[in-house]
Amino acid sequence: MATDELDALVFRMALDSVHALPLSFGDKAAEIAARSRGILLFDVRIEGDAEVQRVAAIQYSSDQMGILALDKQGSGIRHCVINGGFSSFIAPLENWTRLPLSTQATIDITGHVSLFIGALRNAGYLLRG
Repeated sequence: MATDELDALVFRMALDSVHALPLSFGDKAAEIAARSRGILLFDVRIEGDAEVQRVAAIQYSSDQMGILALDKQGSGIRHCVINGGFSSFIAPLENWTRLPLSTQATIDITGHVSLFIGALRNAGYLLRG
C-alpha cells in the first residue's frame, strides 16, 4: 500500500474513532491529528458560508492533507483528503494560526478562508448539499 493511501486510511479511521466523542470541533481535529500521526495546521472559523462554520487541515508525511469541515448546524463533520495542490490556499491560513493571538485579532483572514473553501468545492470536495 502506498504511503498516501495509508495516510488517507489512517485519517478516516481516526475520524471514525473520534466522531462520537463529546468534544468540540477543535478538540476533535486535534485528537484526529494525534491519533493519525498528522500535524494540525489550522482550525478556523468561516464567516458568511451557508453550509460550513469551521474548517481544519491536518498534514501528513505523504504530502496529503485531511480536511474537516463542521456543518452550519454544528452536528456533522464533512471530510476529504487532498493533495499538495491546495498549498497556496492553505499557507495563509497556516501562517495566521502560528501568529500570537493578539496579532491574529488584527488580521482578517475571511477572504483566504473563502478562497480555500471555494477551491475545495470547485475541485469536487465539500460539495454543497
